[in-house]
Amino acid sequence: MQKEIEKEFFMETFQEMVDLLQEINWDESEKGFLTKLLKIAIKIIPEAECGSIWLIRGALYEAIVGIGYDEDLIKEMVVPFNESYVSNHMDTDLIEVQNILDYNSPETDLYKISKKLHKETNQMVTLISALKNKDSVIGHIYIDSFHVDSFDDNSKKMLRMFSNLASIFLTLKILRDSEKETVETNSNYLSFISHELRTPLTSIIGFAETILNNEDLKEEEIKNIVKKMLFSAKHMNALLDDISTFNKLNREKRLNLEKLNLKKLLYEVLSMLEPTASPDVEINVNFPVDIPVDIETDETKLNQILVNVIGNAMKYTTEGSIDIRIGYESHTKHFVIEVKDTGSGIPEDKLKDIFRPFFRVSKDKPGSGLGLAIVKKNLEMLKGSIDVKSKLGKGTTFVIKIPQSISSIVDKC
Repeated sequence: MQKEIEKEFFMETFQEMVDLLQEINWDESEKGFLTKLLKIAIKIIPEAECGSIWLIRGALYEAIVGIGYDEDLIKEMVVPFNESYVSNHMDTDLIEVQNILDYNSPETDLYKISKKLHKETNQMVTLISALKNKDSVIGHIYIDSFHVDSFDDNSKKMLRMFSNLASIFLTLKILRDSEKETVETNSNYLSFISHELRTPLTSIIGFAETILNNEDLKEEEIKNIVKKMLFSAKHMNALLDDISTFNKLNREKRLNLEKLNLKKLLYEVLSMLEPTASPDVEINVNFPVDIPVDIETDETKLNQILVNVIGNAMKYTTEGSIDIRIGYESHTKHFVIEVKDTGSGIPEDKLKDIFRPFFRVSKDKPGSGLGLAIVKKNLEMLKGSIDVKSKLGKGTTFVIKIPQSISSIVDKC
């Protein structure tokens, strides 16, 4: 009789899961997509009172969505992945933890935020279930209860079943989004080859024909034409270099990790780029003396990141200032590199597109539209992140976060 009741419960709950999953909108944002998954998880677990979904973001482990919690607190929930509770349980698909707060030191910011998050309760039990993309764990569903000592076995079975279904849906969304991005990139690539590379090539051909078809040209006139040819050739070479770098990044899987002096690397980049800046722009650097300078990372990739972001600021700022501030988050062990300019700014409706390959905000400025795509790809490999804020006519601020050391993260992930 008991088995029949359990079977009926599973069948009804499974059907409810399937019905709810059909309401998923494949085109919505990651946050919206995960919120719907979390709502389903909470609905099918009778003991559930609150919940959250956490994802592994490079070197960080952070809460993306939460239900039953203050949203501002959820935004603060972030911890270095290799210091998280689950980093030592990556081979376990389902875990039940009695008062997970006990696994964080009371002195840490994470503990203090978690204490508020969990309503100052001293009794709490958490189910943690893995979310996967193919065979790799990319995050977890957390289900919390404050009035039971343990979740029922049926609840555990249901969450395990749901997590498997949610992982399939999550993998399908990742594949779908990736396919859309690939199709778009290929289309933009063909357009780029047809138009952007043809322009300097057409100029070179035109200038060469001018010299060949005009025997009466004076030496000074020929020199001026050759200078224009050289400019076009250099522009074309820069475009090809960007394509080569981008294609190489798409193939690369290995990192060349070494210990570097971040301050020294930053000033080397600035000394190379400063000659390209407008004389009417003041460049300010703030690297506090009380933060670390050593970083373990891939020098080539970090160099490309700094060159592209700071170079962009110089390209689009003709007067005013460029402020470069370096900070260090001790609780996440991340450097924070902020590059703020007073340039032309980026229209709000284009901010979401600036990291797409071949996208250019302004056609008036030379470039391939690959610089920020290269930055993003490099930061993904270095387990970092980048955010941007901008106001048209007021300037742009890029904020880069990069771990101080990634060797242990790469090994664990």
